[in-house]
Amino acid sequence: MTDPSQFSPPPPNAPQGPQGPHNPNVVQPQRELRRIGLWGAPESGKTTFLAALQVAVLRNTDNWMLYGVNEESNDFLDTQTGMLTQHRRFPAATKFSNALSWTLRGSTELPTGKRFGKKTKDVPLEFNIDLLDSPGAVHASKSVSTGAAPSEGDNLGFGDEAEEVHTEVEEDQIIEHLAGCDGIVYLFDPTRERRQGDSYSYFQRTLLKLSRQVFRDRGSADARLPQYLAVCVTKFDAPEVYRRARVGGYLSYDDTPQMLPRVREDSAGHFFAELCKDSKVGNADLVLSSIQKYFHPDRVRYFATSAVGFYLGEADRFTENDYWNISKSADGSVEIRGKVWPINVVEPVLWLGRRLPGDANGSAR
Repeated sequence: MTDPSQFSPPPPNAPQGPQGPHNPNVVQPQRELRRIGLWGAPESGKTTFLAALQVAVLRNTDNWMLYGVNEESNDFLDTQTGMLTQHRRFPAATKFSNALSWTLRGSTELPTGKRFGKKTKDVPLEFNIDLLDSPGAVHASKSVSTGAAPSEGDNLGFGDEAEEVHTEVEEDQIIEHLAGCDGIVYLFDPTRERRQGDSYSYFQRTLLKLSRQVFRDRGSADARLPQYLAVCVTKFDAPEVYRRARVGGYLSYDDTPQMLPRVREDSAGHFFAELCKDSKVGNADLVLSSIQKYFHPDRVRYFATSAVGFYLGEADRFTENDYWNISKSADGSVEIRGKVWPINVVEPVLWLGRRLPGDANGSAR
């Protein structure tokens, strides 16, 4: 039987509803275009990081939504996210540069201008993110061999890229993209650095060409690059990385039922510095020195990230004795054991997106 309470006519003085996108009763979103670049060596997990972005948005407690501005970008999210969550496999490596464009929509606080009462109001905020997902080998120094280096059985499929030869044209395309970006996500893989020690080799050539492009064509108000930089220590869930954080006293735990561990925000930079110093076969400390010299300190923020997160098990809670979310079979194949619960994947993107012109602290939330 139909509920009669749902069939009452509206009162005569009821306000008119929205008539269209320009209705004055509807608060229009604050729109910001943010070009964000992605930078990292092969195996640093760039493709997996992007594939986990949609899951990270849905796991985030704030009211953010992510969607593509074209079919190609939506197809990427649909296909690659499904690979992680449904098939529990890591996405295939990036072989060619892919232009992706997404919109993140949430809210921000703006001043009301009133002397009394509420001083701020919530208004919708959306910013477009233009990304270029490129193979990690594009960033290689000429001193790096184009042949794939042995992984000693420790290649876990995190967007691992075969180090193919890439043309100067493709490299220049990447540099031009990064030079025009407002912010850059730099992925530092401590597990690869421990094995191969080539983080700086993949970092320096891009940094040199980026600096030349920016200072020659775009310019800067001072002697530093103008971009904001989110430095992400990847694979935080890997036992060797997690143990380093736990033994070093860097951990805090989410105030949620899952009690997921994180590296404390105020110590994330120190954690990155210690990982750079730990490198015995490479020069990762030069990556840190380069960041400190080429970028504004107040425009750099550090994160410890994991695209797949920690294994939670039937209790849906982190446990110290069984936390790795990766299983490896005898034939070398790997799969994701449980739910994908990204850690600090959307946070770097949101931090970059919130950087408003002339405002080093940002105002969005």
